[in-house]
Amino acid sequence: MSEPRVLVTAFPPFSEFDSNVSQSVLNRLEVEGVQGLDVVTWLLSVDEEGSRAVANQIRKDMQVDGILHLGLAARRNSISLERMARNEFSMNEPDNSGRLLDSGEIVRGAPETILTTAPIHVMDEEFEHDEHICWSEDAGGYVCNETIYRTLYAMQDREESPLPALFVHLPPEDEISLDVQVEAVRRIATCLVCRPTYEVVGGLLFDAEGRILACKRPQGDAWAGWWEFPGGKIEADEGPETALIRELIEEIGVSTQPKFMVEQISHEYDDRSVKLQIWNCGVIDPDSIRLTEHDEARWLSADELLDVKWLPADLPIIERWKREGIPRT
Repeated sequence: MSEPRVLVTAFPPFSEFDSNVSQSVLNRLEVEGVQGLDVVTWLLSVDEEGSRAVANQIRKDMQVDGILHLGLAARRNSISLERMARNEFSMNEPDNSGRLLDSGEIVRGAPETILTTAPIHVMDEEFEHDEHICWSEDAGGYVCNETIYRTLYAMQDREESPLPALFVHLPPEDEISLDVQVEAVRRIATCLVCRPTYEVVGGLLFDAEGRILACKRPQGDAWAGWWEFPGGKIEADEGPETALIRELIEEIGVSTQPKFMVEQISHEYDDRSVKLQIWNCGVIDPDSIRLTEHDEARWLSADELLDVKWLPADLPIIERWKREGIPRT
Protein backbone atom coordinates (compact mmCIF):
# COMPACT_ATOMS: atom_id res chain seq x y z
CA MET A 1 0.00 0.00 0.00
CA SER A 2 1.41 3.40 -0.98
CA GLU A 3 1.95 6.07 1.64
CA PRO A 4 -0.60 8.92 1.83
CA ARG A 5 0.59 11.93 -0.16
CA VAL A 6 0.44 15.34 1.49
CA LEU A 7 1.13 18.65 -0.22
CA VAL A 8 2.80 21.07 2.21
CA THR A 9 3.18 24.70 1.15
CA ALA A 10 4.96 27.67 2.67
CA PHE A 11 5.90 31.25 1.84
CA PRO A 12 9.21 33.13 1.49
CA PRO A 13 9.95 36.36 3.40
CA PHE A 14 7.65 39.34 2.84
CA SER A 15 7.34 42.92 4.05
CA GLU A 16 10.17 43.83 6.44
CA PHE A 17 10.91 40.23 7.45
CA ASP A 18 14.30 38.74 6.52
CA SER A 19 13.08 35.16 6.95
CA ASN A 20 9.85 33.18 7.13
CA VAL A 21 9.54 30.34 9.61
CA SER A 22 7.14 28.50 7.28
CA GLN A 23 9.89 28.30 4.66
CA SER A 24 12.36 27.07 7.28
CA VAL A 25 9.94 24.30 8.28
CA LEU A 26 9.37 23.43 4.62
CA ASN A 27 13.10 23.16 4.03
CA ARG A 28 13.42 20.71 6.91
CA LEU A 29 10.55 18.59 5.62
CA GLU A 30 12.13 18.46 2.16
CA VAL A 31 15.28 16.95 3.67
CA GLU A 32 13.89 14.89 6.56
CA GLY A 33 10.36 14.03 5.39
CA VAL A 34 7.56 12.70 7.59
CA GLN A 35 7.53 9.04 8.58
CA GLY A 36 4.69 7.18 6.87
CA LEU A 37 3.86 10.03 4.45
CA ASP A 38 4.83 10.95 0.92
CA VAL A 39 5.44 14.69 1.32
CA VAL A 40 5.33 17.07 -1.66
CA THR A 41 6.58 20.60 -0.92
CA TRP A 42 5.74 23.86 -2.70
CA LEU A 43 7.04 27.33 -1.95
CA LEU A 44 4.31 29.77 -2.91
CA SER A 45 4.86 33.38 -3.89
CA VAL A 46 3.41 36.02 -1.56
CA ASP A 47 0.97 37.46 -4.08
CA GLU A 48 -2.19 36.62 -6.00
CA GLU A 49 -0.42 34.06 -8.19
CA GLY A 50 0.80 32.20 -5.14
CA SER A 51 -2.65 32.27 -3.55
CA ARG A 52 -4.16 30.68 -6.66
CA ALA A 53 -1.50 28.02 -7.28
CA VAL A 54 -2.99 25.15 -5.28
CA ALA A 55 -6.59 26.01 -6.19
CA ASN A 56 -5.67 25.87 -9.87
CA GLN A 57 -4.15 22.42 -9.46
CA ILE A 58 -7.18 21.17 -7.52
CA ARG A 59 -9.32 22.05 -10.53
CA LYS A 60 -6.91 20.01 -12.66
CA ASP A 61 -7.48 16.97 -10.41
CA MET A 62 -4.44 17.21 -8.16
CA GLN A 63 -3.38 13.74 -6.97
CA VAL A 64 -2.79 14.22 -3.25
CA ASP A 65 -4.56 13.00 -0.12
CA GLY A 66 -4.33 16.22 1.85
CA ILE A 67 -3.15 19.84 1.72
CA LEU A 68 -1.32 21.63 4.51
CA HIS A 69 -0.61 25.33 4.07
CA LEU A 70 1.96 26.98 6.38
CA GLY A 71 2.48 30.68 6.97
CA LEU A 72 4.08 33.12 9.38
CA ALA A 73 2.05 34.85 12.09
CA ALA A 74 4.57 37.38 13.35
CA ARG A 75 2.50 38.54 16.32
CA ARG A 76 1.40 35.16 17.66
CA ASN A 77 3.11 32.96 20.24
CA SER A 78 1.27 29.70 19.48
CA ILE A 79 0.93 27.40 16.50
CA SER A 80 -2.54 28.27 15.21
CA LEU A 81 -4.77 25.80 13.35
CA GLU A 82 -7.13 27.94 11.28
CA ARG A 83 -10.69 26.69 11.60
CA MET A 84 -12.01 28.79 8.69
CA ALA A 85 -11.17 31.20 5.88
CA ARG A 86 -13.00 34.46 5.17
CA ASN A 87 -13.99 35.79 1.76
CA GLU A 88 -12.51 39.22 2.25
CA PHE A 89 -9.33 41.19 1.77
CA SER A 90 -8.00 43.20 4.68
CA MET A 91 -4.39 43.95 3.81
CA ASN A 92 -2.46 46.37 5.99
CA GLU A 93 0.53 46.39 3.63
CA PRO A 94 1.29 45.39 0.03
CA ASP A 95 2.13 41.81 -0.89
CA ASN A 96 5.38 41.01 -2.71
CA SER A 97 3.87 42.10 -6.04
CA GLY A 98 2.92 45.51 -4.65
CA ARG A 99 -0.80 44.65 -4.52
CA LEU A 100 -2.68 46.29 -1.64
CA LEU A 101 -6.36 45.40 -1.14
CA ASP A 102 -7.88 46.59 2.13
CA SER A 103 -11.45 45.52 1.32
CA GLY A 104 -13.52 43.48 -1.10
CA GLU A 105 -14.29 39.82 -1.74
CA ILE A 106 -11.67 37.27 -2.70
CA VAL A 107 -14.21 35.41 -4.85
CA ARG A 108 -17.27 37.43 -5.89
CA GLY A 109 -20.56 35.99 -4.70
CA ALA A 110 -18.90 33.12 -2.85
CA PRO A 111 -19.68 32.17 0.78
CA GLU A 112 -18.59 34.61 3.47
CA THR A 113 -16.66 31.86 5.27
CA ILE A 114 -15.60 28.30 4.47
CA LEU A 115 -14.66 25.84 7.21
CA THR A 116 -11.53 23.76 7.10
CA THR A 117 -11.99 20.24 5.76
CA ALA A 118 -9.38 18.88 8.16
CA PRO A 119 -10.54 16.24 10.69
CA ILE A 120 -11.16 18.60 13.57
CA HIS A 121 -11.87 15.94 16.17
CA VAL A 122 -8.68 14.04 15.34
CA MET A 123 -6.74 17.28 15.77
CA ASP A 124 -8.49 17.92 19.07
CA GLU A 125 -7.54 14.49 20.38
CA GLU A 126 -3.94 14.77 19.19
CA PHE A 127 -3.23 18.21 20.62
CA GLU A 128 -5.55 18.52 23.63
CA HIS A 129 -2.61 18.60 26.05
CA ASP A 130 -0.19 20.56 23.84
CA GLU A 131 0.19 24.11 25.15
CA HIS A 132 1.92 25.26 21.94
CA ILE A 133 -1.00 24.43 19.60
CA CYS A 134 -4.47 25.98 19.47
CA TRP A 135 -7.40 26.57 17.13
CA SER A 136 -7.91 30.02 15.61
CA GLU A 137 -10.93 31.53 13.88
CA ASP A 138 -9.03 34.43 12.34
CA ALA A 139 -6.73 33.63 9.42
CA GLY A 140 -6.21 37.36 8.87
CA GLY A 141 -6.82 39.33 5.69
CA TYR A 142 -3.50 38.87 3.93
CA VAL A 143 -2.25 36.28 1.40
CA CYS A 144 -2.45 33.47 3.97
CA ASN A 145 -6.21 33.78 4.32
CA GLU A 146 -6.57 34.32 0.57
CA THR A 147 -4.64 31.11 -0.14
CA ILE A 148 -6.67 28.84 2.13
CA TYR A 149 -9.94 30.46 1.00
CA ARG A 150 -9.14 29.81 -2.67
CA THR A 151 -8.06 26.25 -1.84
CA LEU A 152 -11.24 25.42 0.08
CA TYR A 153 -13.46 27.13 -2.50
CA ALA A 154 -11.87 25.17 -5.36
CA MET A 155 -12.70 21.90 -3.62
CA GLN A 156 -16.40 22.68 -3.68
CA ASP A 157 -16.35 21.93 -7.41
CA ARG A 158 -14.81 18.47 -6.99
CA GLU A 159 -17.00 15.47 -7.77
CA GLU A 160 -15.21 13.50 -5.07
CA SER A 161 -15.40 14.36 -1.39
CA PRO A 162 -13.26 17.36 -0.38
CA LEU A 163 -9.61 16.77 0.39
CA PRO A 164 -8.62 17.50 3.98
CA ALA A 165 -7.04 20.97 3.85
CA LEU A 166 -5.77 23.15 6.67
CA PHE A 167 -3.87 26.40 7.11
CA VAL A 168 -1.43 26.58 10.03
CA HIS A 169 0.02 29.89 11.20
CA LEU A 170 3.46 29.50 12.77
CA PRO A 171 4.91 31.98 15.27
CA PRO A 172 8.46 33.36 14.99
CA GLU A 173 11.28 31.07 16.07
CA ASP A 174 12.03 33.23 19.12
CA GLU A 175 8.55 32.25 20.41
CA ILE A 176 8.74 28.51 19.63
CA SER A 177 11.94 26.84 18.45
CA LEU A 178 12.22 25.55 14.90
CA ASP A 179 12.70 21.96 16.10
CA VAL A 180 9.45 22.08 18.08
CA GLN A 181 7.57 23.61 15.16
CA VAL A 182 8.88 21.06 12.67
CA GLU A 183 7.78 18.19 14.92
CA ALA A 184 4.35 19.80 15.41
CA VAL A 185 3.89 20.16 11.64
CA ARG A 186 4.82 16.48 11.18
CA ARG A 187 2.09 15.50 13.65
CA ILE A 188 -0.43 17.83 12.01
CA ALA A 189 0.33 16.41 8.56
CA THR A 190 -0.10 12.87 9.86
CA CYS A 191 -3.43 13.69 11.52
CA LEU A 192 -4.59 15.28 8.28
CA VAL A 193 -4.47 12.08 6.21
CA CYS A 194 -3.96 9.05 8.47
CA ARG A 195 -6.86 7.41 10.27
CA PRO A 196 -5.70 7.02 13.89
CA THR A 197 -6.56 4.35 16.43
CA TYR A 198 -6.95 5.64 19.98
CA GLU A 199 -6.92 3.60 23.15
CA VAL A 200 -9.32 5.36 25.50
CA VAL A 201 -10.30 4.77 29.11
CA GLY A 202 -13.43 5.92 30.92
CA GLY A 203 -14.41 5.92 34.57
CA LEU A 204 -17.54 4.26 35.95
CA LEU A 205 -18.18 6.43 39.00
CA PHE A 206 -21.04 5.94 41.49
CA ASP A 207 -22.69 8.15 44.06
CA ALA A 208 -24.06 6.79 47.35
CA GLU A 209 -27.42 6.03 45.68
CA GLY A 210 -25.87 3.81 43.00
CA ARG A 211 -26.26 6.32 40.19
CA ILE A 212 -23.45 6.72 37.62
CA LEU A 213 -21.75 9.88 36.42
CA ALA A 214 -22.16 11.14 32.84
CA CYS A 215 -20.45 14.27 31.46
CA LYS A 216 -21.54 16.52 28.59
CA ARG A 217 -19.04 17.55 25.92
CA PRO A 218 -18.53 21.34 25.80
CA GLN A 219 -19.52 23.86 23.15
CA GLY A 220 -16.86 24.17 20.48
CA ASP A 221 -15.99 20.48 20.68
CA ALA A 222 -16.57 18.34 17.58
CA TRP A 223 -19.06 16.28 19.67
CA ALA A 224 -20.53 19.19 21.60
CA GLY A 225 -23.72 18.27 23.46
CA TRP A 226 -23.03 14.52 23.52
CA TRP A 227 -22.51 12.66 26.80
CA GLU A 228 -19.69 10.36 27.86
CA PHE A 229 -17.91 8.65 30.73
CA PRO A 230 -15.25 10.96 32.17
CA GLY A 231 -11.81 9.89 30.97
CA GLY A 232 -9.70 10.16 27.87
CA LYS A 233 -6.88 8.91 25.70
CA ILE A 234 -4.18 6.60 27.02
CA GLU A 235 -0.82 8.22 26.23
CA ALA A 236 2.10 6.23 24.85
CA ASP A 237 3.89 5.97 28.20
CA GLU A 238 0.81 5.09 30.28
CA GLY A 239 -1.20 2.08 31.34
CA PRO A 240 -5.00 2.37 31.51
CA GLU A 241 -5.16 2.89 35.29
CA THR A 242 -2.51 5.62 35.24
CA ALA A 243 -4.21 7.35 32.32
CA LEU A 244 -7.61 7.24 34.02
CA ILE A 245 -6.27 8.64 37.28
CA ARG A 246 -4.70 11.53 35.35
CA GLU A 247 -7.79 12.17 33.21
CA LEU A 248 -10.20 12.19 36.16
CA ILE A 249 -8.05 14.73 37.99
CA GLU A 250 -7.81 16.90 34.87
CA GLU A 251 -11.47 16.68 33.85
CA ILE A 252 -13.47 16.54 37.08
CA GLY A 253 -10.95 17.27 39.84
CA VAL A 254 -11.39 13.85 41.47
CA SER A 255 -8.54 11.59 42.57
CA THR A 256 -9.62 7.97 42.80
CA GLN A 257 -8.09 4.55 42.23
CA PRO A 258 -9.59 2.43 39.40
CA LYS A 259 -10.57 -0.98 40.75
CA PHE A 260 -11.13 -3.25 37.74
CA MET A 261 -12.17 -3.13 34.11
CA VAL A 262 -15.88 -3.77 33.51
CA GLU A 263 -16.18 -3.21 29.75
CA GLN A 264 -14.01 -3.26 26.64
CA ILE A 265 -15.32 -2.33 23.19
CA SER A 266 -14.07 -1.12 19.79
CA HIS A 267 -15.87 1.46 17.67
CA GLU A 268 -15.27 2.84 14.18
CA TYR A 269 -15.93 6.56 13.79
CA ASP A 270 -15.77 8.25 10.39
CA ASP A 271 -12.33 9.69 11.10
CA ARG A 272 -10.79 7.35 13.69
CA SER A 273 -10.97 4.01 15.47
CA VAL A 274 -11.45 3.81 19.23
CA LYS A 275 -10.64 0.99 21.63
CA LEU A 276 -12.51 1.85 24.82
CA GLN A 277 -12.06 0.44 28.31
CA ILE A 278 -14.44 1.27 31.17
CA TRP A 279 -13.07 0.86 34.70
CA ASN A 280 -15.03 0.71 37.95
CA CYS A 281 -13.74 3.54 40.15
CA GLY A 282 -16.11 3.09 43.06
CA VAL A 283 -18.19 5.65 44.97
CA ILE A 284 -17.24 9.32 45.08
CA ASP A 285 -18.69 12.41 46.76
CA PRO A 286 -20.66 14.44 44.16
CA ASP A 287 -19.61 17.64 45.93
CA SER A 288 -15.97 16.89 45.10
CA ILE A 289 -16.51 17.27 41.34
CA ARG A 290 -15.02 20.35 39.63
CA LEU A 291 -15.72 20.36 35.92
CA THR A 292 -12.92 21.77 33.78
CA GLU A 293 -13.56 20.21 30.35
CA HIS A 294 -17.31 19.56 30.27
CA ASP A 295 -20.37 21.81 30.22
CA GLU A 296 -22.45 19.69 32.59
CA ALA A 297 -22.49 16.51 34.67
CA ARG A 298 -25.44 14.33 35.65
CA TRP A 299 -25.95 11.38 37.96
CA LEU A 300 -28.11 8.78 36.21
CA SER A 301 -30.04 5.95 37.75
CA ALA A 302 -30.55 2.68 35.88
CA ASP A 303 -33.93 3.97 34.66
CA GLU A 304 -32.37 7.23 33.40
CA LEU A 305 -29.44 5.82 31.45
CA LEU A 306 -30.91 6.70 28.05
CA ASP A 307 -32.14 10.16 29.07
CA VAL A 308 -28.99 11.72 27.56
CA LYS A 309 -27.37 11.37 24.12
CA TRP A 310 -24.32 9.15 24.62
CA LEU A 311 -21.31 9.12 22.31
CA PRO A 312 -21.56 6.34 19.72
CA ALA A 313 -18.71 4.36 21.33
CA ASP A 314 -20.45 4.47 24.73
CA LEU A 315 -24.01 3.84 23.57
CA PRO A 316 -23.82 0.02 23.09
CA ILE A 317 -22.55 -0.33 26.65
CA ILE A 318 -25.30 1.88 28.04
CA GLU A 319 -28.01 0.07 26.07
CA ARG A 320 -26.84 -3.27 27.45
CA TRP A 321 -26.74 -1.91 30.99
CA LYS A 322 -30.26 -0.62 30.51
CA ARG A 323 -31.35 -4.20 29.76
CA GLU A 324 -29.11 -6.11 32.17
CA GLY A 325 -28.31 -3.64 34.92
CA ILE A 326 -25.25 -1.58 35.78
CA PRO A 327 -22.31 -3.79 36.82
CA ARG A 328 -21.13 -3.18 40.38
CA THR A 329 -18.74 -6.10 40.98
